[in-house]
Amino acid sequence: IEIPRNMWRGLVPQLLHAISEKKTKDQLKEACFTTLGYVCEECPNQLQAHSNQILNAIASGMTKDQRNGKIKLEATRALANTLPMVKKNFNVPKERQLIMQMIFSASQSPDPMVRLACMQCLEEVARSYYKYIGGFIKNIYELTSNAIKKEGEDIAKQAIEFWTTVCEEEIDIQLEAKELEGKRQPQKQMFGFVKTAAPKLVELLLVCLTRQSEDPDDDTWNVAEAAAVCLQRIAQNIEDDVVPHVLPFITKKIRDQNWRFRDAATIAFACILDGPSKQKLSGLVKQAFGVILKHMEDGQQHVKDSAAWTVGKICDELPETISAEILPRLMHSLRRGLSETPKVANHVCWAIHNLAKEVKIVNNTSALSKYFRGMVEQLLVTASRADADHSLQHSAFEAMNQMIYNAAPDTYPFIALLVPELLKRLRTTLQISGNLSQHQLTRIGNAQAQLCAALSFSIVKNPQQNLQYMNHLMEYLIRVLRQPNSVAHEEALMCISAVARCTGQRFLNYMKVLQPFVMRHLRDTQSYKLCSIATGLVGDISRALEIKIAPFCNEIVEELMRNLQNGDLDRSVKPRILNCLGDIALAIGGHFERYLQWVMKLLEDASEIDFRDDRDDFENVEYLNILRESILESYVSILQGLHDDQKEGLFFRYMDKLVAFVVRISNDPDTDSMVTRAACSLIGDLARLLGHKNQKVKMFLLNNAQFKKIIADGFNSQDDETRKQADYARKTLQGLT
Repeated sequence: IEIPRNMWRGLVPQLLHAISEKKTKDQLKEACFTTLGYVCEECPNQLQAHSNQILNAIASGMTKDQRNGKIKLEATRALANTLPMVKKNFNVPKERQLIMQMIFSASQSPDPMVRLACMQCLEEVARSYYKYIGGFIKNIYELTSNAIKKEGEDIAKQAIEFWTTVCEEEIDIQLEAKELEGKRQPQKQMFGFVKTAAPKLVELLLVCLTRQSEDPDDDTWNVAEAAAVCLQRIAQNIEDDVVPHVLPFITKKIRDQNWRFRDAATIAFACILDGPSKQKLSGLVKQAFGVILKHMEDGQQHVKDSAAWTVGKICDELPETISAEILPRLMHSLRRGLSETPKVANHVCWAIHNLAKEVKIVNNTSALSKYFRGMVEQLLVTASRADADHSLQHSAFEAMNQMIYNAAPDTYPFIALLVPELLKRLRTTLQISGNLSQHQLTRIGNAQAQLCAALSFSIVKNPQQNLQYMNHLMEYLIRVLRQPNSVAHEEALMCISAVARCTGQRFLNYMKVLQPFVMRHLRDTQSYKLCSIATGLVGDISRALEIKIAPFCNEIVEELMRNLQNGDLDRSVKPRILNCLGDIALAIGGHFERYLQWVMKLLEDASEIDFRDDRDDFENVEYLNILRESILESYVSILQGLHDDQKEGLFFRYMDKLVAFVVRISNDPDTDSMVTRAACSLIGDLARLLGHKNQKVKMFLLNNAQFKKIIADGFNSQDDETRKQADYARKTLQGLT
């Protein structure tokens, strides 16, 4: 607290003095190193000026001459925490060499805790200084490979973690290069350390996969799990090149008599499913699928668990390999797997979710339709199992909801029967009373959230048939919202959105009782997710009620504008607010005139956001595109709403700022296809709705080179909808000539 506020300036100098003072007792020195490490970890930016002194102090604690093992340990830990803040030193070759030598020297300590801390240092070096590890990679490989082969669990895990971190750095570099292709050079250079190390490194990791815990329900992070994660990252990093390193092990061991090898081979197979091309993997998956399904009935629990996870990965990554011939056997294995231990059943739920997500609907049916009723009923049973923890309950409902979401029309009659059953279960949770513990309240809240989500997906499948249930459903949802601090509020609000979409203008019947809850969550900007969902709900209600929402708008619009200007509200909510204001404008048409001046000013202010000095952060670029898309869509909605009541002339006074915004977008190399699409849509609407009514606007639209450029960019997009909007803009402009 103090240091970021430029207080307690003497703390670090006092620590450094105590460490350097010969008379300082060892116990105090040890404490000073511990404190120094924590301070450097928490306040790196404020301690840059002390980096030389800090490194010198740490070096004194890590020297070979340091006989006190506890001091050496705390000094090494302090180095791990300090590394991110010593960029100035690490950029200097001589100093970089000294820092790495400190780590290599300490790694030979007889104390395993010091060796573990050295591995943590290496991981931090990989994360913070990837571009520099090439000069040390041979020593690092030797050190980490020996640790993986010979050290105990903790050190071996940390050595594996080093390579996982290198993989993640290289994956990020490749993603950045792909994102920036044709725009500018990426900041970081790819050196391919993992690809070079892969032949021997993968061999080590495959051996580690056989070091499973004896207890299949033991969730302790172990070497086998660390190796599996690292192998996944290697596959994502070097893609097709990983297959030759892993395939011989899978082929040889997947039917092995020793369960450890069967399990390891199954896990290895799953680990390489994300990364290599589908062409490389499809044939392998088809060959192995039968064996994997058989392993789901293995006598060893570990193998069952791994097989279920592998099936989930196949359904997620390569669903096209599931042929009509294998599907009946797969569905039988999945339904049977739901009765296995909670851990296996969890993986099975994930597999069902992934399978349902990818199913294709043709002629009102799908490949899963014949299994739909039985599987949904079994998932409900699974969610109600006496031994089902929150994770399994959640997974079972997630799988069921995905099945309902992607259900073919020939399953709708059963979904109609499911709605009253879900309502009954929701009502039951609301009737539970008494002196309940926090754990019980949370469990009830989780159940309510899952049921609300299931109802959201179910009622929209056949809205007319489900109208008979809406009064009861809204009654229960309001009761959920009345419960304080309920974890179900998010899902309840989203379910109300579904009700609005189903009932249309009939939703007006619920507005009087609902509005206080909507306003409460719009004002709760600390709970930004709830605030965001409530904002989305207002948009759905606007589309449902249309002009009938007008009497409720003053309070809502005022709060939305206040939230838009709130600097403390999470920025992810702001685009949703802009879209919501557009929905309101479209709903109430010319009545939006009363808010127009203030909303347009907010849109103009939002359009000035640029992040020009911080474009290297991809999150900023992504957010900027989302924000700009929402601004453009809001302009479109406002213009269309005003036009519906012949008030589009009110839009003319805002044209200069709007055009300047579109020009800025056109010139921005980071503009994505979604923004281009929205810009083309706006240009088309300006031409269609205003071009014939104002000669100045007409000539400007026809002669603006940047408008023509953004339309051309739209035609060059890979996105069909963007090209469609570009064609709309071009044709409407041609219509002005």
